[in-house]
Amino acid sequence: MSSTKADLAKLSREEEKLLNTLVDKGRRETKPQRLGDVIVYQGLEELTKETGDKEVKKLLKTLTSKGFMKEKDHDSALFCPRCGSINVLSRYNCPHCQSFNVLRIQLLEHPFCGYIGNRREFDTEKDLVCPKCKTFIGDFFEAKSREQKDKTKIIKVIGSSFACEKCGSKFEKPLVAHSCEKCGANFTYLEAIYEKLPSYELTEKVDELAPNRFETDSLRHIEKILIERGYNVELGAKLVGKSGIEQSFDIVARKGNNVILLDASPWGNQNDLISLLGKKMDIDSKSVILLDLAGNPNLASLGKPYSITVLDGRDEKYRETLIGLLEGAGKDEDDKRRSPLRWRGS
Repeated sequence: MSSTKADLAKLSREEEKLLNTLVDKGRRETKPQRLGDVIVYQGLEELTKETGDKEVKKLLKTLTSKGFMKEKDHDSALFCPRCGSINVLSRYNCPHCQSFNVLRIQLLEHPFCGYIGNRREFDTEKDLVCPKCKTFIGDFFEAKSREQKDKTKIIKVIGSSFACEKCGSKFEKPLVAHSCEKCGANFTYLEAIYEKLPSYELTEKVDELAPNRFETDSLRHIEKILIERGYNVELGAKLVGKSGIEQSFDIVARKGNNVILLDASPWGNQNDLISLLGKKMDIDSKSVILLDLAGNPNLASLGKPYSITVLDGRDEKYRETLIGLLEGAGKDEDDKRRSPLRWRGS
């Protein structure tokens, strides 16, 4: 088995699915974004619905450890320590009585006319207007920016303080408390879960595996068929032959005394059949299969004299053919188990 196929064999179905999803959507990078009360990664929304946000994060981490993805600093977020929701509100409260009825007082100066007053006096429905000279100032952030060149629209923040409407206390810095909109938990910054939210980028290793994706998908389908019929399946397996040489197979499946050896031929190359024949002669197995993904019409006739079954991977019926072969092998195995009893009873 080639190194790229060996790398693919190390991936779980879920890891393969995540990589294939990003590749199919043409995404080299996926960034976190808020969706409802969870964090989802761009392009992986459907996968998140199927497996959950925690499982997707776990898959991204394991793919990074295996070299298929690269983690990059992107953002951080607060999560509820009780339920893990990202729907967290932050509120100021009074350091004296802990009330949330805190009022912020922000003093603004309009240098153009010299007026100083509470920001509330400047506020209209959308923009700022000087209460003294009635100059339209506009957006607050543009007005206090150094890039604002219109002297009539410049605003300066000259101070701010807080007042508690419950106990009447005045203070410069309030306490910060958090509350979860999902479960109602109240907590401080000491109790909050504060996590990094990295972005992830596909590495060159994924590009190397791209030509083998169809082959791997086919092997996974065969693996599923075998497992459903009680076989123990190993992808990318190695067996020591009679010669003492270690032979590699794309799939080795075992059930009782029946051992199935299977290789895939991506391009329907005759040399793949010859290679499998050599391994068959070294390994004692009656069930040897070549999966021809290119649909070469000559391979089946070439394999027949050597008892190598060739499945045409371009024909979806190859799965039905495989199932038929497995059922036949299972019947032979049952006959072998029953035959001694019939002999004794004769």
